[in-house]
Amino acid sequence: MNTKFVARRAKVLALAAACTAALATAFAPSAFALKYAAVEHHLKVDPSMPTWTPGKVDTVPEEELALVGADVMDEMCLGWAKIFRKAYPHLSVVLNLPASGAGVKGLLAGAKAPDSVIAPVGREMLPAEEKAFVDKFGYEPFRIKVATGSLGSLGKTATSIFMVDKDNPIKGLSLPQLDAMYSTTRKLGHADVNTWGDVGLTGKWASLPIHKYGLKSPNGIEWFIKINVLDMGDYKNDIEFVKGRGFTHAFNVAAEDMAKNPGGITYALLANVQPNVKVVPLSVKDGGPYIAPTLQTVYDHSYPLSRYVYIYVNRKPGTPLEPKVKEFLKMVLSKQGQQAVAEEGVYIPLQPSVVKEELAKLD
Repeated sequence: MNTKFVARRAKVLALAAACTAALATAFAPSAFALKYAAVEHHLKVDPSMPTWTPGKVDTVPEEELALVGADVMDEMCLGWAKIFRKAYPHLSVVLNLPASGAGVKGLLAGAKAPDSVIAPVGREMLPAEEKAFVDKFGYEPFRIKVATGSLGSLGKTATSIFMVDKDNPIKGLSLPQLDAMYSTTRKLGHADVNTWGDVGLTGKWASLPIHKYGLKSPNGIEWFIKINVLDMGDYKNDIEFVKGRGFTHAFNVAAEDMAKNPGGITYALLANVQPNVKVVPLSVKDGGPYIAPTLQTVYDHSYPLSRYVYIYVNRKPGTPLEPKVKEFLKMVLSKQGQQAVAEEGVYIPLQPSVVKEELAKLD
């Protein structure tokens, strides 16, 4: 074979391989792919929501505002970036959204950079993340609610539920009862709960021990339960912390295991409900009213374990927000910003009362 042809062919193949590698890197899903989820709703933004009128923000050409954080909030952030970029054409809005855990890293690194960092986080910041921030700056990160979590979409900050065996006759449970099941401290004030009889069941269920499932920390769902059900109390030592290929699979493991443990209970997501289990309606106080998780009850937060997603920023207490950061947050907490949430069709817009409370925090 002609040696020149072989050499030329080798160069072509090498160039093709290099191009392929470059394209693979450029178009890797982790680089910029949107976190897909099926549309769950067609809610409209409440017409009483305030309209955003862009305020004065002095910027130099190509000055940046960086959004660093949650991949699961990417479509909302893209919508917000478009609105903000149109209002301030000389300001570059940069999106870097690999994961919720990247948020605190962005805030920590932002102290070394001249440009501002906004951290969208699809859950409450975990203890280690908050500690890293406090250790560096001496105060807690500033947090604003920016949307309600989804009803049941995996990965999109889905509503937390508790599920039991499908034949369990329990009509509903209160947060104090769940706290007494899972914690030794029982900060919500209920007497200790160890059997189904302790929460009012009779007959063969009265003496049946409650078999509790959960997830080991650190995990966003476990942390949400610890905050909102245990009031930051301590866990009992008889909880079966299940494992799986990710937390969603672990909840499936718990659901399947209930087939042989009819006294079982676990927190989970609606996507984990299987034929052998059912969702338990919940109440804030003993005696009800017991509320099931639906689009409406999650939207209005009457369901006790409805969730929020957040934006965190570095704001020293007693100091004003940087103008471009404040305007960005005002835009998010407006009719236009919440319309971007609604148009995604998975995360849910905030209620006007929540928007009013969050806007007040900006001053």
